Amino acid sequence: MLRELYLGRVRWDLLLPFPEQDQADLRAGDEALARLRRLLAEHVDPAAVERDGRLPEGFLAALQDAGLLRLMIDPALGGLGLSWLNACRVVEAAADWSTPVAFTLAIHNGFGSGVYLQALPPGPLRDLISGRVAAGLVSGTADAEVAGAGNRGRTTVAVPVEGGAAYLISGEKVFIGNGPVAELVDVSATVTDADGGEEVRLFFVDTASPGFEVAGTHEFMGLRGAAFGRLRLDRVRVPAEHMMPETSGAWRMQPTTTGDRADAQTATADLGLLALFGRHLLIAPVSLAVARASLLWARDFVGRRTINERPLGEYEEIRRRVAENAAEVFHIESLLTWCLLGAGRADTCPDLTAAKNLMALAAWRAVDGTMALLGAEGYETAGSKAARGAPPLPVERCFRDARGLRVAGGVEFMLDLWSAEANLRPFYEPGGPPAAGPEPVPTPGFPAGLRDHARLVQSHADRLAERCRAMTGELPLAELLTRQRPLALLGRIATELLGACVVLARAAGLARPGETAALDLADVACAASAHRLDQLWSQLAGEAVRHGPGPAALGDAWLRDDGALDFLIGPHDHWSGS
Repeated sequence: MLRELYLGRVRWDLLLPFPEQDQADLRAGDEALARLRRLLAEHVDPAAVERDGRLPEGFLAALQDAGLLRLMIDPALGGLGLSWLNACRVVEAAADWSTPVAFTLAIHNGFGSGVYLQALPPGPLRDLISGRVAAGLVSGTADAEVAGAGNRGRTTVAVPVEGGAAYLISGEKVFIGNGPVAELVDVSATVTDADGGEEVRLFFVDTASPGFEVAGTHEFMGLRGAAFGRLRLDRVRVPAEHMMPETSGAWRMQPTTTGDRADAQTATADLGLLALFGRHLLIAPVSLAVARASLLWARDFVGRRTINERPLGEYEEIRRRVAENAAEVFHIESLLTWCLLGAGRADTCPDLTAAKNLMALAAWRAVDGTMALLGAEGYETAGSKAARGAPPLPVERCFRDARGLRVAGGVEFMLDLWSAEANLRPFYEPGGPPAAGPEPVPTPGFPAGLRDHARLVQSHADRLAERCRAMTGELPLAELLTRQRPLALLGRIATELLGACVVLARAAGLARPGETAALDLADVACAASAHRLDQLWSQLAGEAVRHGPGPAALGDAWLRDDGALDFLIGPHDHWSGS
C-alpha cells in the first residue's frame, strides 16, 4: 500500500473490505492469553520488577513450560502454533501488565532462533535449532555494536579455521535483548574470503561456549527488568554448519525495494520479512498497550476530579484530549491489524517499516497527553501516589517505557529516510520512473463523515507523487541520497498518509447504521494527521527555498569544534563528560 502512495495511487480496493481476524484463529489465541494472565498474576508484581530491575526467579521457566516462549512454533516441537496476530495479542496482554515481560516475550518469539525454522532448509543447522527449541531455550539476536547497528559492516569477525570446518568469532555486541539470559544467539560477524572480499554472515552461537561472556548489563531510563546485555566473544569456536546459509543481508530490517506480495503465514521464509514481522511483534502490541492504558488512566482521572465545582469532563479541552487518546488507540490497532492481515492482498513490507514509526509515535503522544492531563500526579511515581493514598497509576513508568519504543527497531528519523530511499529507488530503474498507472481507484461510498478525509488523502497522494517525480527527475540518485532531510520528510509524509488510509478503511468497515463511534474516532485521527501533514509539507517547502549555509553547515561548524560557537555554551565540563 505504501509503495502505491508514492505513485499517487490510493488503493481502496486493497484496503476494503478491511481484513478481520478469523474467529477460529481468534479462539486459538484466547487460550494462550488465559495462560499468560494466570502466570502474570501468580509470578509478576510489576512494581517489584521496576524496583528490583529484574524478572522474578523461575518466571522464564514458567513461560517455557506454558509454551509462551514458543508462540508460533510447530506444536510438534512443543509450540502453540499461533499466528503472528495472536502472538501480538499475547505480547499486548503482557505489556498491559509489565512492559519488561512483553519485551522478553517479543524478543524471543520475534527474533529468537526458533523464528529461523521457517527459512532454514533441512540440514545440521535446522536440526540444531529444532532440537534446542524442543528442549526449551531462551534466545535472541546479537547484531548491534558500539559503532552502531546502521553500519553495513561489522567489527565482530569470524575467521575460518580447520580448513573451513569451523570459525573463530571475536568481537563485542551491545544492547542485546535477552542477551544476559539467552542460551543460543545468532551473531552477525564479518567473514573475509580468500580474495579479500568481506560479507556479514549470521552464526548461531551457544552461549556456554568457551570464550563467550556476558560482559555487562545495560540500565535504561525505562524497561527496568528486561534483560539487555553487552556480550563479548573471544575466539569462540562455531562449526561451519552453524552459519546461516547465504542471506545477502536480508535479515536486517532496513527496507527493500522488492515488490513481491507476501502472505504473513506462508511466505515468511524470506529473512527480511521475518525481521520486519519480528519488529512488528516488538513494537506494535506494546504501543497499543501503552495507548490503551493511557486512555484508561485519563478516563479514571477525569472521572474523579472537579475544577471549580464542575466535573473535569465537562470542560471542552479535556473532552478533546480524551478523544485524541481514544483516536490514537484506534490508529495503532488499525495499523497492527492491516500489516498482518493485509499481507495476503498487497506487499506490506514497506508498510511494516512505516507502521513502526506511526505506532510508536502514536503511543508516545497518548502517554505524553495523559501525563499532561494529570499534571503533577502524572509526573509522580506510583509509589509516591500510593503513599499518600492516591490511585497508584504508573503513568511515569509507562512514559519512560514508551520512549524506548521510538528507539527499539530503528530510530524514527532513520526509518523515515530508509523508507523514502527504498520507495524512490524504482524511479531510477531502467526504463524510467514507474508509470503513473491507471487512474486512482475512486473513493468508495464512505459514510458522509469520512468523505472529505478520503478526498484529502488522495490530494496529498497526488502531491506526494508529483514531488517524488520532480526530485528524481532533477537529481541523479547519488545526489538525491545526500539530501537526507527532504528524503526523511517525504518518508514521514508517505507514512502519515498510510496511517490515514488504514484508519479510514477500518472505520468504514466498522460503520453501522446509527453507530458513529468508529467514524468519530477516524475523524479525530485523520484531522490530527492532516495537521501533521500540513507541517511536514511546510518544512519540505522550506528546504527548497532556504538561503545561506543552512542547518547542516551550522552543525558542521559545531562538530569541527573550532571555537566558532563557543559563545553559546560557556563552561560545560560536567555535562560533556570531560
